[in-house]
Amino acid sequence: MSYLFFCVSLRRRWARMLAALTLPALLAALTPAQAEPQTLRIGTGDWAPYVDTERSDGGALARLISAVFAEADYRVEFIFHPWDRNVRMLQQGQLHAIMPYSCGPSRLNYGICSDPLVRGEIVLFHRRDQAFDWTKVEDLLKYRIGTTLGYSYGQAFDEALQAGRLNVVQSGKEDTSFRLLELGRIDLHPQDRAVGYAMLRRLFPQDGGNIVHHPRQLNTEPLRLLFRKNDPESARLLHLFNARLRDFAERGDLKRLQQALNSGNADDWKPSTSARAVRD
Repeated sequence: MSYLFFCVSLRRRWARMLAALTLPALLAALTPAQAEPQTLRIGTGDWAPYVDTERSDGGALARLISAVFAEADYRVEFIFHPWDRNVRMLQQGQLHAIMPYSCGPSRLNYGICSDPLVRGEIVLFHRRDQAFDWTKVEDLLKYRIGTTLGYSYGQAFDEALQAGRLNVVQSGKEDTSFRLLELGRIDLHPQDRAVGYAMLRRLFPQDGGNIVHHPRQLNTEPLRLLFRKNDPESARLLHLFNARLRDFAERGDLKRLQQALNSGNADDWKPSTSARAVRD
């Protein structure tokens, strides 16, 4: 082998090795990077069947909200705290949003509300052996009423509560009022109907306890996602969420979820998958 042939062969070998080493780097530089989805922190509380800490998917509304944001390429982390603490954390900018909340006047002081997710129905629970009837909030003044910190029960009830006209026992835990009601230490407990019966099944698995609800509604209004007021990023996320939520409404998801909640089958409800998600 001549010296010239040896040098040419060596140069070709080095060229092939260099190409093998640089081609992957070149391709990586030309290929768009797959960024990790941004994580949104959403504050909530254990409020089955809407939100359920005992389920890995977080419950019906957690499944809905996660699916809505997933179609906008966001991941959701749910942070569980007492309801009043969620509000403080939202105001301090520690959370992107909180849910599920009604959108009463007091909430608008610090938050901006999403389009409706589902409609909640607040009723008054009482003991089965207690004769009870009412038509207006004034009829409730003589009763001992168990409430939960951070809750809104409708404008008429909230105004009477703030004015000190109602005899209330407030607590920070969801199940405290039902336990007090079963023991006869309070007379009434306002609660979402679906939540109330889900909670009673957990507390008293044999018979649901000696507790029923009065058919008259104390309040009924939509439950929503609540974002921080006067925050440009929150306004952007609200607009994005509402746009994607409308897609779910058009596919019939919200109607099916409401029906599942009303019938007690919320645990079986799952959001549909968009054509975009299937293509991806």
